[in-house]
Amino acid sequence: MRPGLLEWRWACALFALLVLESFLLAWLVPRPALWAVLPPVLVVLAGTAWLAPRVLGLLRGHRELRASYAAELGFARQIMETVEHGLTVSDEDGRFVYVNRAYARMLGLTPAEVVGRSPFEWTVPEDHDRLREARALRQAGGSSSYATRLRRADGSLVSVVVSGTPRWHAGRIVGNVAAVVALGQLEVGVAEVDGRF
Repeated sequence: MRPGLLEWRWACALFALLVLESFLLAWLVPRPALWAVLPPVLVVLAGTAWLAPRVLGLLRGHRELRASYAAELGFARQIMETVEHGLTVSDEDGRFVYVNRAYARMLGLTPAEVVGRSPFEWTVPEDHDRLREARALRQAGGSSSYATRLRRADGSLVSVVVSGTPRWHAGRIVGNVAAVVALGQLEVGVAEVDGRF
């Protein structure tokens, strides 16, 4: 169904009911009293005729905005899920609220197994100070990049570079967003760029 078609049908039905009511009123009300009732009824009909297209425009605009938002959200999710590097979003407490499949694969897990947990669980203990420093810098409004090692589910280590920035909402920091690139991927990317120039 075309956007706004349902609203248009409802508006037509409402207007038809108002017109029917006017005719019924004119038929049921005695002739001398009709002239007293007719002006207010005509004012209501004129008001409805003036208001109906404006309400329809608002409803149509709202529906189009909702559809546009859904399309943009779908596009953003597609990008986040198709990049080869890890993407993470964490809340104010430092717990993951979103991780893409690439990041979960780095850890040998699924995104559902990672969401709700802290990056400290996979960062090797020797690198926890780097993670704390980066988190403090982001909470102060700055961005950071650092190298660290993550322990995968099978116990092996993967060296990564984490680049993060604060996540803002309504003028305050509510967490952070980070890109996580395995050093092997980074070296391949640099070699490819060096080979082109």
